Parts: sequence; C-alpha cells; structure tokens
Amino acid sequence: GEVERIMKMVDGVLLVVDAHDGPQAQTRFVLRKAMENKLKPVVVINKVDRENARPHKVLDEIFDLFVDLKATDEQLDFPIVYASAKNGFAIRELHESNNDMTPLFQAIVQHVPPPKISSQTFFQMLVSNLDYSDYLGRIALGR
Repeated sequence: GEVERIMKMVDGVLLVVDAHDGPQAQTRFVLRKAMENKLKPVVVINKVDRENARPHKVLDEIFDLFVDLKATDEQLDFPIVYASAKNGFAIRELHESNNDMTPLFQAIVQHVPPPKISSQTFFQMLVSNLDYSDYLGRIALGR
C-alpha cells in the first residue's frame, strides 16, 4: 500500500543503507518497487563514521541486490554517497573529508530528474497527508 502509493509520487529514490547492517528485507522491497516504477536510486551508505562500519562490503551487497532484482545496466550504474546523518556530513569517496551534506544534495540535483508537468492539463494532486491550521484551515500535502 503505502510504498506503492508513494512511488507514484516521486521522481527519484534515496536508497539509504546502514554501513554495518547492509541491505535488509525492507531495502529489497523498496528497491524492487523503485525499479518497477523505472526510478534510478541514489545509493546512500549511512553511518560510515561508526567503528564497525563496513562500507566496501555493504556496497558489494547492494550491487548483488541490484543484480538479484535483474537491474538493467543503467540501473547498475547507480551513484553512491557515503554519509553520517548523525554527524551531518556526506562524501562521494571514502578517503574524502567533509563537514556538510553538499555531496548528497549535489547527487540529488544531478541524478534525480525534475518533475514532469504539463500546462496543457488540469491540476491533479495525489494527497499524501492532511493537516489543519486555525489560520489556513484544512491543508492537503501531496504532489
């Protein structure tokens, strides 16, 4: 339900994988759904700052997961960002150092396509969340 609905609302996917635990069952499920929707994920290996991190091995496991899911050559050429969300940094190569998330934002801008819009059709929106504000009234969030 929820994953399938959201996949129709996005133009790209950040596949976040723990640098120690590697891909989990939910990783496989989400990646399969992303691939079914022709989305090319940006792979984020998170928690690379942990003492027991094994980012090289986890990257191999992620690649094997793509192969198991019969990824195309284009899908196998996924961008990789190494990160520590807790410490607020992202890097493109493990030997680099950085103190912000700029490489992650750059990967998103570079690899996630802009939304497809048409000024020739009527407004449509898939609602993902409803809220209420005393000032604005009912608020629908979506795409």
